[in-house]
Amino acid sequence: MTAVGTRSAAGGAASLLRVLPLAGASFAAGTGDMVIAGILPALAAGLRVSEAAAGQLVTAYAVAYGCGTVLVAALTGGMPRRRVLTWGLAAFTVVNAAAAVVSSFGVLLVLRVLAGLAAAACTPAAVAIAAEVAPEERRGRYLALVTGGLTVALVAGVPAGTWLGGEYGWRSTMVFVALLGAVSLAGAAGVPFMPAPPSLGLRRRLAPLAVPAVARLLAATVVSGIGGMMMLTYLFPVLREAGGVGHQQMTALFTLYGVAGTAAAWLGGRGADRWGPYRTLVAALAGYGVTLWAAAALTMAGGVPSAVLGVVVVLLALAAWAINPPLQSMMYGFARGAAAEAMALATAALFTGASLGGAMGGILLDGWGPAAIPLAGGVLLLAAVPLIPRRASS
Repeated sequence: MTAVGTRSAAGGAASLLRVLPLAGASFAAGTGDMVIAGILPALAAGLRVSEAAAGQLVTAYAVAYGCGTVLVAALTGGMPRRRVLTWGLAAFTVVNAAAAVVSSFGVLLVLRVLAGLAAAACTPAAVAIAAEVAPEERRGRYLALVTGGLTVALVAGVPAGTWLGGEYGWRSTMVFVALLGAVSLAGAAGVPFMPAPPSLGLRRRLAPLAVPAVARLLAATVVSGIGGMMMLTYLFPVLREAGGVGHQQMTALFTLYGVAGTAAAWLGGRGADRWGPYRTLVAALAGYGVTLWAAAALTMAGGVPSAVLGVVVVLLALAAWAINPPLQSMMYGFARGAAAEAMALATAALFTGASLGGAMGGILLDGWGPAAIPLAGGVLLLAAVPLIPRRASS
């Protein structure tokens, strides 16, 4: 290797290390979002509310994140990205630390809204910084590193938070999430400074909605998000009903879910490249719906062995996490010239579905029991399939 080549590689490695805190930010945000599912029974018991009510803490975060992704981006569009990231992480850390000491469910609900808004500031800023600072030939790796923090949250963050909640109470989980935010905040000092980008404004960010195919794909994202995320939110009560799982088993099952989800994201991308994004997306949605119905049947039967529950969790993760790569590929193709804005709207649509799923799942859990959640979820996943456009003119 020439001296120039050596310097380039070393500089690339050093620059890659400087953006590691960006992956930490997405890891903290992802863990803060999904970890409630692992401590739902403990949290409900500690605050003396029903598990259905406790599930609305996921709804609050998802609503704030889904709406905030577009609104916060519009409000902070003219600010340097590192400043947005730093203030977002600071707010995320303080809010989650406060969540660890409150005794009122209503106050905790408000704090979850604030945490979602803080995460909505952090994650897009982290992705934008990574894209700007990356050398042209390494941009894909840099972005994969940052967005990979969300996947690692599934594999490591959520299981760790679930274990802590089972061993030391749900407040320890909130402390854990706050510490993740604090570590990321400390690392943000080493993130390269980038000048403020031109502000697009809210109208420009919503412009892709005028494209019929984009609007249909966003509608499919909302509907499938409702069906899929209500299951993830209430996974603990459903599996407890199906096989009597406790916190230790749930920690292992969440780890299994995360590992399978990581593989599924890669498989979804390969499928989109090989068979086309439309076929891959339809297959993933249909497979998810059928697996949810199988989970409903097992839940109604009861007494399901842990090994069988493990297989169900793997199948759920494989279908759920294979959805995003072909969906993003289709969105990119339909929104030529406004791909970034369309991707932000897709994130908002997904979290809108997640928020509605948390609310609907709570109603189903209270009124009809745990089995009703995967049963209704399967219906919604299959109902999303006809909404998917085949072509940009749809």
